[in-house]
Amino acid sequence: MGRPRKNKGLGDVIANVTTAIGIEPCDGCNRRKDQLNKLFPFGILDFTETEREYLGTLFDPNKKEITATDQKTILEIYCRVFRVKMFEVCQNCPGVWKSITNKLKNAYESN
Repeated sequence: MGRPRKNKGLGDVIANVTTAIGIEPCDGCNRRKDQLNKLFPFGILDFTETEREYLGTLFDPNKKEITATDQKTILEIYCRVFRVKMFEVCQNCPGVWKSITNKLKNAYESN
């Protein structure tokens, strides 16, 4: 038995169920699956190559300071990858920035 496919979204779940009960997918089914995957995706988005390069320098152990420009870039990446609406974060709130950077670091290291 092969490795199970990772579901991209709700469309894949519905397609798996209908296939399991014996319904063969048609072109319309495949278009619906793709549309549902776009509307109701699972997980986080992949980093772009530019984001991956930036995060590589950000997570360098020798980096000692995060500038205001870094904070803006980090927040933009976080909101896009985790599909979160852009929000304001206090520049001087270390707990929030630590949480955001930890989530990004975990996602970065797992990809």
